[in-house]
Amino acid sequence: MNGAKSKKKKSGEASDKVAHERHDFLQSTVQRLRDRAGNVCSFPDCHVHTHGSAFTGDKAVGVGVACHIKAAAPGGPRYDPEQTKDERRHLDNGIWMCQTHSKLVDADDSAFSVEALRVWKQKAEERSNGLINQKSFTESEVKAAVEEGSVSVLQRWVNRSDDPFDTPIAEMMKGYETGLEKLDSRFNVQVDRVGGQCHHIISAAQDNVSLQLILRDLDQLEGFWEAERAFFEEGRELQIPGAHFKIEGSKLFDAIHQRTNQSGRGVVTMGAPKRALTANLYVRTSDGEWAIDTFTCHYTSGSLRTVFSGTALGGFFGIKASFAHDGLNTKFDLTFNLDAWRDQNILELPGFSRLARAARYFGKGRLVVEIEVGNNVASFDTKSSPINEEYHAQLRWMIEYLDFARKVAEQCSEPVILKTFDFDNEVYSALRKYARLLAGTVATTRKAGWLCSGEFTYHEGYDLSSIDSSGVPQVIRLAQRDSMTFDLFGQVVTAPRVETIYTEVEFTLHSDLDARDKPKINLYTTEKTTITTLLRDEDSWIVLRDTSILDEPLPLSS
Repeated sequence: MNGAKSKKKKSGEASDKVAHERHDFLQSTVQRLRDRAGNVCSFPDCHVHTHGSAFTGDKAVGVGVACHIKAAAPGGPRYDPEQTKDERRHLDNGIWMCQTHSKLVDADDSAFSVEALRVWKQKAEERSNGLINQKSFTESEVKAAVEEGSVSVLQRWVNRSDDPFDTPIAEMMKGYETGLEKLDSRFNVQVDRVGGQCHHIISAAQDNVSLQLILRDLDQLEGFWEAERAFFEEGRELQIPGAHFKIEGSKLFDAIHQRTNQSGRGVVTMGAPKRALTANLYVRTSDGEWAIDTFTCHYTSGSLRTVFSGTALGGFFGIKASFAHDGLNTKFDLTFNLDAWRDQNILELPGFSRLARAARYFGKGRLVVEIEVGNNVASFDTKSSPINEEYHAQLRWMIEYLDFARKVAEQCSEPVILKTFDFDNEVYSALRKYARLLAGTVATTRKAGWLCSGEFTYHEGYDLSSIDSSGVPQVIRLAQRDSMTFDLFGQVVTAPRVETIYTEVEFTLHSDLDARDKPKINLYTTEKTTITTLLRDEDSWIVLRDTSILDEPLPLSS
């Protein structure tokens, strides 16, 4: 008969394992850990509330766990054999967690270090202290309150979140828009924040929406009737201050009107939709076209005509054009304004190189603006007329002035800034001369004749008799004694001195009878004389910001 057999343990055999006591927290310590964490999980960004009321009865439910930073028993995570029983059960060795994150912290293979847990605990306790006397909201409560238009909830959310990126901006904006739409469900509201201002874009949510715009005391508005005519005929914007209108038939618009009137800044603006188009500015001659800029132009259309407006080259050119729908009347106004370039480095003016290149053809061509309208092109130009010829000449002179100044600025160690717009004819002539010299030495000739004269000064080892025997040098150098200094767009510029070299010159010597010891010399150019003008290499261009040195007039040349 087979039966089960048992193996008896020998009386002298003992277990190799030694039982270790687990040092759990006292209940009072658990309570203190929960309170110091504010009854919220200490895991970063968790912030889950760990205790609350049960749905039934008078009981409470909780998901909070008091975790050991250093394990309560051997084999646990971060166990420290050097700790005493009291140290393991002490408040300093505990951290409050929700059930989900407690499993991560208490796992035998937990990746979280003692140092990390202590940092979490410190931050959680600091946060709980900051929430004392603060209102508490769940995430769903925040979103619900925002949808009701409670903007103050935003600040409460920021107070309860360590990460400002968690702020429900989209929900807040949607709630604000929804709150406005509830005032009048016939409209959709979209709010955009641009440049520190909130723009409310209100559009009809239905096909047929009627409002009453009641205008009053319009005779008191200067220029209103002309603006009204432009509104109807051209679709231009018409602005009416809040004190002169009222909107009836909509709680939404009534609320907006009342709010803006309180600040005294309410204005209603009406006009045809502005549409963006691509436009091109160039110079056209019989020989070809030279591009200046491609820019964005806007147009509106009314009952009688379509109008275009835009700016090119960073606002330097202003374009206004219109054409009548019956094709009988076309207008084009092209203005230029240097103020758009104020306080800019003259070497960084937008599109100036193309402008300067095109300006060479102003004399035999005209400025043209072409606006791309679908598959068609609307073309406007400065047609030949005495007024336009004067316009082209003035514009060309100013561009040349700036172009010469830019060539000088390229040589300066400090930038030349457009601070003022004083265009001086004498400075223009000097800039033109320097621009030529900066391109290289200038070689010229002149008719044979007298050049200059002066007293002959004796030097040691050189007298009149030696001149008679050896003659004078073939080359004469004349140099400015002082540098030229002038105001250039609000700063002082000092230029290098100019030197002029004459070759193949002739001379005569004579003296007055009553001053035989003071002979005089006369220099003459000949048919072979060449004249070379250049800037002295040892001098440099200097820019000074303080223009007070020009309070006493200085000569432009010496």
